[in-house]
Amino acid sequence: MEDCPRIEWDGSLETGTRIVDVQHKFLIDIINDLADAINQKKVMISIGKIINLLKHYTEWHFGREEDCMERFQCPAYEVNKKAHGWFIETLESFQREFRETGGSEEIARRMYHELTQWLVQHIKKIDTQLEPCIHTD
Repeated sequence: MEDCPRIEWDGSLETGTRIVDVQHKFLIDIINDLADAINQKKVMISIGKIINLLKHYTEWHFGREEDCMERFQCPAYEVNKKAHGWFIETLESFQREFRETGGSEEIARRMYHELTQWLVQHIKKIDTQLEPCIHTD
């Protein structure tokens, strides 16, 4: 099987809001840890810790981001909140599947690909809408 590519941070992922970008970089680091575990065939050793960290951190980050969008009356607030709910439900589903089956590289790869694709697209399409709301003159 081919390796899972690491997500590389670039300008297309910048929201224009430093604190949000720092939090997104950390989320990407966690997902890159998942890619590394898969690529190094250490899924069974690392995946439980990675899933737990990802779940707790995303819940914390999503709450902060939603509060910020609500405070600055960002038009993307409702769409963002709904998308965050989908991500958490999907992550919990993977977590449950991994726990109930004893885990596998196949589950880890599906999780990596689905969550990576979602996160990158979400940042580019929705989270970038926060910056104009904060920086209005």
